[in-house]
Amino acid sequence: MDRREFLRTTGAAAAAAAATTAASEAVAQPPAGVASNVAAPAVGRGLKELRLAMSWPDATSGPADQAHRLGQRIAALSEGRYRVAIAHGGSSGFAAVRAGEADLYFASENDHLDAHRALAYFAGLPGNRGIAPRQLANWLLVGGGQALWDDLAAEFGVKAMLAGHTGGSIFRACARIDAMSELQGGKVSVPGLGHDVARGVGLVPVAVSAEELAGAMARGDLLAAEWGGAITNLSLGLGKVAPFAVGASINRNGSGLSLGMSRRLWERLSASDQAMFESAAAAELQLSLAEEEAHRQFLAPTPNADTVWPIAEELDRAVRRVADAVVAHVAGSDSRAQRINAGYAVFRQAITPMETAPTAGATA
Repeated sequence: MDRREFLRTTGAAAAAAAATTAASEAVAQPPAGVASNVAAPAVGRGLKELRLAMSWPDATSGPADQAHRLGQRIAALSEGRYRVAIAHGGSSGFAAVRAGEADLYFASENDHLDAHRALAYFAGLPGNRGIAPRQLANWLLVGGGQALWDDLAAEFGVKAMLAGHTGGSIFRACARIDAMSELQGGKVSVPGLGHDVARGVGLVPVAVSAEELAGAMARGDLLAAEWGGAITNLSLGLGKVAPFAVGASINRNGSGLSLGMSRRLWERLSASDQAMFESAAAAELQLSLAEEEAHRQFLAPTPNADTVWPIAEELDRAVRRVADAVVAHVAGSDSRAQRINAGYAVFRQAITPMETAPTAGATA
């Protein structure tokens, strides 16, 4: 199934089309779907082209579609004053913005933990330390999380905001595992702090790009992979090469996706333009969550008992225990991490009565 033909059947696609139509009223539009040309050059209008870097290939449904829609929405809201040119499939967008090679990035902060491991709080923590996607947004918006993020990101010359989400993670495997001892040495691909958690339960985390995942699993190079939600798993073809459900996701609540930009660029923007970028990010976040929630049930139905690892409950307990230790280690790493953890812990404790279970379907 063609990914964009599939998405065209949803309300999300209709919203994206509406954003493109709005932009076309201000400036001439090229063919639909070309995000790097969402607003044609307009002499005398002060058009500014912004280079957006993302590490995913254009064929990755979910993250790539969110980036395209975000670019379209920025063009529409700015009435064509901004055009977003997307460079996809490259290295870290965070590094590109810091080096001045890009103005914007669209990525998970889990990809940037080499800069500071506390960035994981703004993408999503593993095990039971994480919170549901909409609660992550609530922490950032009203729980003080955005101020903590701004403080940390400013150290690297970056301004970032939540602008999308994968939805709850799906952990798929190409082989059946009947005992915890069989995990030893099994290679897996998991994001963020999930690397440390996987290692702690006996697995071997390896870095594999999105476009290489299905092939690696088909060849048996990987035992399992946790990479995004139902829509992304469909586009990558993981269901065909990995028929088993692990039954216990490491990053069960998935990963938040960020729109980041050069701090210098952000500070040069007018207050209205800053609000415009914030509005575009907030709208795409809600759209990405709605899209995943609307399609998850038939794209990733509850697996039958024959395809779920029989060690799922035992593995889940081990993941929780190791994740607690991993997050505690990050929390104590420096003063910024301590402040972020303290603010996050207060909010998480406040929502615990409402948020006692993982995101629906997250352990499929």
